[in-house]
Amino acid sequence: MLDVVDHRIIAAFQINPRAGVAEVGRILGEHERSVARRLQRLLALEIIRFTAEYDRLRCPLGHTAWLRLRSRSGCPEAVGDALARRAEALNVAAVSGATGPLWCELAVPSRPLLHALAEGVPDLPDAEVLDVCLTLRSFKTGAEWYAPVLTDDEEKLLRASLVQPLPALADRYQLTPTDQRVAGLLRDNARASLTDLARELGFSTATAGRRVASLLERRVLRLRTLVDPALLGRPARALLRLKVRPAGLEKVSATLAAHRDVHSCTAVAGPYGLLAEVCLPHETDVYGFLVDVLGPAEDVLDLDTGIVTRTYTYGPGPDAPRR
Repeated sequence: MLDVVDHRIIAAFQINPRAGVAEVGRILGEHERSVARRLQRLLALEIIRFTAEYDRLRCPLGHTAWLRLRSRSGCPEAVGDALARRAEALNVAAVSGATGPLWCELAVPSRPLLHALAEGVPDLPDAEVLDVCLTLRSFKTGAEWYAPVLTDDEEKLLRASLVQPLPALADRYQLTPTDQRVAGLLRDNARASLTDLARELGFSTATAGRRVASLLERRVLRLRTLVDPALLGRPARALLRLKVRPAGLEKVSATLAAHRDVHSCTAVAGPYGLLAEVCLPHETDVYGFLVDVLGPAEDVLDLDTGIVTRTYTYGPGPDAPRR
């Protein structure tokens, strides 16, 4: 069982995955040894994992798409388990309601494969694809969500040591072989020390630090502390499909992305142009979210809500091939 201190420590590392143990202890008012002991316990029990994920819209790694599926044999569990074992499956969940029994976020390396998905998932004949929604823009990803248990001042102090983005970011970034090697190591462990990274890469510590900072300040890579929101008191997850007026898409997306209960918000192709996932303490809170947050949004024309009943996998996509 996790207590309040565990929740606060996890939230701190969600905001800043590479924060020092001493830094987190000072900001949260906890002893450094207590933070270190609790962190080791969380890692040993596999409650949290530190990783990294690419911004696939800015890197030449293909596309991501959201698939709504169902099982031809009437056994969604088998399809969900099979999808979760695929390296290209980023998120797989069973969802109640009209949205369909299974949703999967999939990394799609090529346009021909994207075209072929309309007919089904390769090597998974029991999965019937109902919809394929190509990701157009990410307004908020799971890497940016954190448990809302810290004060504003604590959050501000944790963000102070983060690598800041460049004032002007390029729309596209061509990854170098070295970029991919650095990213691969951070994907294995986003908290790997610069000394360890330098030894693995054959660089000096200073060069390793510059390489990491370059990927982060260009927002090519996002560091992420993976944790099940249910363990942080947020077991009620809902997947929302929104049909929004084009003129109001930016406004609605910004409102959702800024909300502490929104885990992710993505613009996609299709009749429902916006997908959002919310994490809440109870299913009854979903109703309150719909009324209080989306109710005043006049640009929302239609809404489809599904409750996540089982999560098969969640987290970052597969790493690019290392060279």
